[in-house]
Amino acid sequence: MYQALLGPSSNKIDFAIADIKNSSLSRNRWFATEVPRLSRKVSSTIVHCSFPVPVIRSLFPCPVVVTLHDIYPYDLPGNFGFPNYFFNRMVLRQCLNSVDGIACVSNSTKQRLQKIFPKAASRAAVEVTGNYVKISKDGVSSSEISERIGNASFLLSVAQHRKNKNLDILIRGYARLLQSGRVKSQLVIVGAEGPETRLLTELAQSLNVYEQISFLHSINDAELSWLYQHCALFVASSSIEGYCLPVAEALLNHAKVLCSDIPILRDIAAGQAGFFSLQGDAVENLVTAMAAALSGPASAISLDGRFSAETVLAAYIKLYARLC
Repeated sequence: MYQALLGPSSNKIDFAIADIKNSSLSRNRWFATEVPRLSRKVSSTIVHCSFPVPVIRSLFPCPVVVTLHDIYPYDLPGNFGFPNYFFNRMVLRQCLNSVDGIACVSNSTKQRLQKIFPKAASRAAVEVTGNYVKISKDGVSSSEISERIGNASFLLSVAQHRKNKNLDILIRGYARLLQSGRVKSQLVIVGAEGPETRLLTELAQSLNVYEQISFLHSINDAELSWLYQHCALFVASSSIEGYCLPVAEALLNHAKVLCSDIPILRDIAAGQAGFFSLQGDAVENLVTAMAAALSGPASAISLDGRFSAETVLAAYIKLYARLC
C-alpha cells in the first residue's frame, strides 16, 4: 500500500515487513528488541516511532524520536478499559523518558506533555509538527453517496463512538432542533463503532430521531470528501482531542464548521469556525450555536498552508536537525 502511495519515490525506500503475532505482548516485544537490532543492522542515522512504544535507548546506535498524538492513557483511561490503561500509561511513560526527541502534533499536546511529564519535556528535543491533511481528488457522484444517505440536506459529524466525542450531546441537540422545527436536515455520523455505540443508538431511539440519523461506519476517502463539501454544517463536539483531523479536513473542503470550545480545536479552527461552550448546559449551548450557524453565512476560510506536507515536513526536519 505504501509503495503504491509513494509511486516512483518508493524506489528510494527499503520496506522491511515484520512477522509479528497479533498480540499486544508480541508487538511490544518486537518494538523493544527487534527495532534496535534492525537499526544497528542498517546503521540508521535516526529512528522515528510513529506512536509511543517501549524504547530501550541503550540498544540504539542513534537518536530516537516518537510522535506524540495525545495523552489519552491519562486523559481518557476509559478508552483502554480497566486495568489495561495501567499498561498503556507504563509504555507511554517509559517511551517519553527514553527518547531523544518528541514530535507533538499540536500545541495542546505539547502543553499536556509539559504538564504531565515535565522532566521528559525539558530533557528531550520537543517540536510541534502539526498534521498533514490530504484531500481526496477522486471524484464521487452524488448518486453514489445518496444511495447511502438520500438526497436531503444533512448535518455531518465524523467521530468514533467514544465518550470524549460527545456524540450524545450532538444527538440531543439535533433532536431539539428537529422537534422545534428549526432544522429539517438529517444527521450523518461517520465513525467506527465503539464503547458508546449501543448507548447512542438507544438515545436516538428514545428521542424519536433514530430514523433521521445515518450512522456510517465504512466509507472511502472520496465519499468522505463529498460529505464535507455538501453538508449544511459540520459539527465537532469533543471534550478532549489530540488533534482532530476531521476538523482540518472539513475546513480544507470548505465546509461550514462548528466546534466545541476546547484548546486544540481553537488551535486548528480559530477564525475559521464557530464555537460552543461545553460548560453549563452544553446541549442548549450547542442548539443555539447550530441554529445561528445554519442561518448565518459561511466564513471565508484561509488556512495559509498549515496542513500542507511542506509545512509539516519543515517541522520534522527542524527536529531531526537538532538531534543529528
